Amino acid sequence: MRFPMTVLRAVTLAPALLVSFVLTVVVCALLPPALGLVAFMAAGGVLVALALGQLQEPAVAALTRSRPATEAELRVMAPVLAELGCRGVDVGALFVRRIQRPSTPVAVAIGRRTVVVSPGLVEATYRGGVTGAEAAAALAHAVGRRQAIRPRLELAVLAAMTPWRMLVATFRGVGRAFAWLPFTRLAWTLRGVVGVICVVQSVVEDRAWAGLLGGTVIALTYLVPAAGRRIELYAEAEADQFVLSLGLGPVLAGLLRRYGHPMTLERMQRLETAVEQPQRPRLHLVHG
Repeated sequence: MRFPMTVLRAVTLAPALLVSFVLTVVVCALLPPALGLVAFMAAGGVLVALALGQLQEPAVAALTRSRPATEAELRVMAPVLAELGCRGVDVGALFVRRIQRPSTPVAVAIGRRTVVVSPGLVEATYRGGVTGAEAAAALAHAVGRRQAIRPRLELAVLAAMTPWRMLVATFRGVGRAFAWLPFTRLAWTLRGVVGVICVVQSVVEDRAWAGLLGGTVIALTYLVPAAGRRIELYAEAEADQFVLSLGLGPVLAGLLRRYGHPMTLERMQRLETAVEQPQRPRLHLVHG
């Protein structure tokens, strides 16, 4: 069953924004009244400024833990950006991540025509481990992913979700710390059964609202990841088609294969499909 992108994004964003708002209010309430009011108004002012298109550069740097590319990095990536420009892809600003992690994508498009790349991609391009066409394909795929999702008020939404991301990171750290305990994974797998028992017991004890609240939270632990996976699959497929339309599909497939990136057979075939380019009309000499 196919769901509209708006529904999938609402499922993933609504809980995060709600939890972030509640956490912000709680933190501001714990501060002294004057300081809490100032902090809440300042947070609201920043979100409004981001929604109006202001503070783009510092917001991108803070949200992605990156910095504007240096002159040396721009010289390395200049042929890549020129290659993209010749194919109709305009990159307005280039940022480089401060820290490279294995799970971090090599390129992400964010904000107004801004692309954030990993320092490893810049170094590999400089040393020749990645060709200019391959780097251009990676950047084009990032641009294609953003065009597929078309997020509205992207930087403002990401900034508003900062408390949620901090909470998720904390719980993941706690989960990794206690992963060695027996039956931990089993307990997480059986959380749905626990949710059903919680709802039934609360209804029997005339506390239906508490059971429904707990059941909803547990249900969201299934729905939010599932919606996120649907969005990722859709964005990946649309970005692959965008790269194919630029004639860089086989180049991207070769890059992913060389670096051992997991790919399904369907995606490999999709990227390696040659797109027919419109042929120019031939001129024929007519002898009178």
